Amino acid sequence: MFRKICCIKVESVSNKSFMRFMSMSLLVLCLMSVQVAISEEILIQTGFEEFSDGKPPKDWEVRGEGFEVTKNTAKTDRQSLAILSGANDDYVGVFIETDNSVLSVEFWVFIESGGRSFNFKIGSSDNIATNNNCVYINWNAEQVRYFDGAAWVNIDEFETDKWRHVRVVAHVDKSEFDFYSGEDRNRTLTDKGAKGLPFRTVADGPVAKSVTFYIYGIAAPGYVDDLIISEGDEPVNLAVDAVGKLSTYWGRLKSY
Repeated sequence: MFRKICCIKVESVSNKSFMRFMSMSLLVLCLMSVQVAISEEILIQTGFEEFSDGKPPKDWEVRGEGFEVTKNTAKTDRQSLAILSGANDDYVGVFIETDNSVLSVEFWVFIESGGRSFNFKIGSSDNIATNNNCVYINWNAEQVRYFDGAAWVNIDEFETDKWRHVRVVAHVDKSEFDFYSGEDRNRTLTDKGAKGLPFRTVADGPVAKSVTFYIYGIAAPGYVDDLIISEGDEPVNLAVDAVGKLSTYWGRLKSY
């Protein structure tokens, strides 16, 4: 009887050690895969909380005085990017590095009533100020529209004095883009959208080089919050908390 009990006990310890070893190996692999997935999928994600109030985002490309991070009008947390005024061809933007020909950009938008507000660009040129070879969108009073190289074309109605969520997917290799909008992110992601809209002119190259908020004839201030720039045409799954899942997994592991 004693020998049988000892055998069972030794086997149990061995199984636990093996399970612990395998679990730790899987944890390491999970950490590695999460790190790779994040570095490959999300290029920029910001709610503008990390920047100084009253100044443009640090390390972004800026021309003009009409851009600042503000606490006055924000959708999430405490701050947003304000696009207030300025001379024609002023801008605030960020360069992108990716090998993927498809770039997704989503953010919240608030346009004050009155008239024409800011432009939005996803550019394919090395020069962030270039107005051609890009997605070129403008918010004008109750409309959002794009420039097709010859004229402004309405995409959809866009209510002012209210936060709305938008998502723009640029297919740079095709020189066309898709536009989606909704009262919240879930509605944007289920919106049928406007697809296959042309760039202002044919893209300079196969990938996007910059994302820019641009001023030309602005009369109404606008605000941007929760900016996400990612590779590919699939939206980022914000519902998955990888760190939380790994913490839970580690807690279970320690129970062995």
